[in-house]
Amino acid sequence: MRVLVIGDGAREHALCWKLVESPLVDELYCAPGSGGVANLAECVPISMGALQTILSYCDDNEVEFVIVDSLLAIENGLVDMLNRNGYPAFGPDMGGIKLEVSKGFAKDFCQRHAIPTARFAKFSDPDAARRYLSETGLPAVIKSDRSVDGAKVSICRTKEEAGAAIAARLARAGDEVIVEEFLTGDEVGFSVITDGNVVLPLTSTTPNWDGETPPSAPGCLSPAPTVTPAVEQEIVDRIFIPTVEQMKAERRMCKGALSAKIMLTGEGPKLLDYKVRFSDPEWQAIMLRVKGDIMPALISSFDEMLYRFNPFRWHDESAAVLVITTDGSVDPQQINAAIDAAEEADGDIVVFQSYQDRELGVTAGGADLADMRNRLRAAAARIEKVLAIA
Repeated sequence: MRVLVIGDGAREHALCWKLVESPLVDELYCAPGSGGVANLAECVPISMGALQTILSYCDDNEVEFVIVDSLLAIENGLVDMLNRNGYPAFGPDMGGIKLEVSKGFAKDFCQRHAIPTARFAKFSDPDAARRYLSETGLPAVIKSDRSVDGAKVSICRTKEEAGAAIAARLARAGDEVIVEEFLTGDEVGFSVITDGNVVLPLTSTTPNWDGETPPSAPGCLSPAPTVTPAVEQEIVDRIFIPTVEQMKAERRMCKGALSAKIMLTGEGPKLLDYKVRFSDPEWQAIMLRVKGDIMPALISSFDEMLYRFNPFRWHDESAAVLVITTDGSVDPQQINAAIDAAEEADGDIVVFQSYQDRELGVTAGGADLADMRNRLRAAAARIEKVLAIA
């Protein structure tokens, strides 16, 4: 099978790293990919927003399956276009993407269908938002309807902070501000694959990769120690299953990857945020842990045949990711030297690269969490030494 991946993040590198193991994948392409992906697949220099060019590439290269993970491509309707033209595509259509790109839609959706989430209200008038805050109290979370991946979310502990956050968001024409209850507890992530009818659970993650709160550096650990089998079942039953069922009922079928940030509160798990794509850096750790071939599940998501699947199998060891960021201007040869320094010194280290190497996901597995964390720090230090990152 000729498979094309659309995306440029470290998560696409991790996905391709896993896909090359599949006996179903004969040829693997990625548009635009990254330096790391180029070692696994043919990178195609096509913009993720150039829908017609992508379609032409599929025609010219007899592509048989497309995995769409780029938000830009999904928002522009690539999945819809591919499916209309006879190309099976893994990913959400223009209806499913609403869960991620509109925080207001996601909050209203949860409210309509009793999916546990933080109390909230939406405002276009700053005075009304401030009055609401005076009634509900602080701290509070202030976010824009269009906030994506946690960007532009403010945790406000004073009236002055809240007022400034509200004003900044409403300064953009046509935007709404969401004022949300500040939840306390353990923040975790959870991911599934869905075909719009059923949910195939993947696994949990936590941003607390290094055992410190807050973490000393960006990254994640999988599985999350606080997500026991009972908690996992509660997350699936109370959040993911009703999400998939009610999106279908509203004729916005959600297919592909579905992830959520969740707060484990004293009242149970509550949704913080949806993502309808693979989640970074979580997907990097997940790919290190999953056993076997993931390609059949991706195909069955499109075919709406996930009911046939048994649960995924997992390596007993945990996996963690430590994210190193650059300004995107580092010479590729220097990046390669840095990655070689990390991976050659520890054969269990894998470094996943984003486009222009803006993010390097230093990834490792291990049964001893303290040892794994020390190995990650050592690998990151070797990379930073080569790159002369302070």
